[in-house]
Amino acid sequence: MKPVLAATVVALISTGISAAFAADYEPAPSYQTAPLRPTHQAGHSGWYIRGDIGHNFKTKTDGGFRVFEGTYRDAHYEHMELRSNTYFGAGAGYRLNAHLRGDVSLAYWNRSGFGTATLDGDWSFDDSSSANAFELMANAYVDLKTFGRITPYVGGGVGTTYLRYGRLTNRATCIDAAECGGLDYVAWHEGEDSWRFTWALMAGVSVDLTHRAKLDLGYRYAHVASGHAFGFDAADIAAGATGVQGWDNGFGTHQIRAGLRYEFGGAQTAAYKPEPFVIPAPQPVYDTTPYEAPVYK
Repeated sequence: MKPVLAATVVALISTGISAAFAADYEPAPSYQTAPLRPTHQAGHSGWYIRGDIGHNFKTKTDGGFRVFEGTYRDAHYEHMELRSNTYFGAGAGYRLNAHLRGDVSLAYWNRSGFGTATLDGDWSFDDSSSANAFELMANAYVDLKTFGRITPYVGGGVGTTYLRYGRLTNRATCIDAAECGGLDYVAWHEGEDSWRFTWALMAGVSVDLTHRAKLDLGYRYAHVASGHAFGFDAADIAAGATGVQGWDNGFGTHQIRAGLRYEFGGAQTAAYKPEPFVIPAPQPVYDTTPYEAPVYK
């Protein structure tokens, strides 16, 4: 009997331990990613067009002119400037990817200005004119990290400016009557035109109005190379003067601008990646048949 009783006790203890482990068992969670669902995001490539309006701040520059007295000699302006104005631009370009894009732009502006000078302490000159310009530029931009609807960018451009000065009005005042006879005069000089190398640097932000339309707000610095400004007046030409009389030494201009950009690349399908969620694993099934201890004879 003792062997039978011992075997029965061991069997009961084993069954209890197994049941305890079974009660504590928790299967490892099973993770399953939801099926990919399409959504839309801004296209990363494609053509676009743009239009801008901006403000050129007053620009100081320098330059000079030739004096004809049978022979030529150079003189220089003491003060020379182009006044502030509004400018207009348009362009077309291509976005290479999410960060790089480039375009060709054409801009127009008209500015008044010019300068003052004295000559040998005898004469004082006050000159006024206007300048019309067309800028043709090739530009490249880098769009930086996007914050919501706002994307900062930086860029640069190179190109050419066709600059034409209008007729210059030269008001001459006699300072030393002993040298110039005390007679003031006004003369007119025909303006000159020239093609000039131009470079520019830009920085700003783009604001998404829709997935295709962008509002551009930015700053631009452009530098226009030197060139011809005006010719000799009628009196000097009659005395034998030829060629160009005045020039500017080039100038830089600070601009602020606002514009609209429309990207034809539109929207493209992108993969949606949700957070994984837990699908409970099937619960284990246990045999609930009452245990019957073996009977040993």
